[in-house]
Amino acid sequence: MSDGVNGGYVFTCPECGGSLEVNDPMRETLIERGCVVCGAPVTAEVFTSNSADDTS
Repeated sequence: MSDGVNGGYVFTCPECGGSLEVNDPMRETLIERGCVVCGAPVTAEVFTSNSADDTS
């Protein structure tokens, strides 16, 4: 994967466990429409920040 979603989010479905990196528009679509894998409702709490600034 050449270019990650810098400053985006990691989505993990609480229902099916599916996980993917998303940007802001994708995050909002998931909240509106639900998980793309199982269709479960999605809330903002299931997203974690995907900080690409991990250069220690």
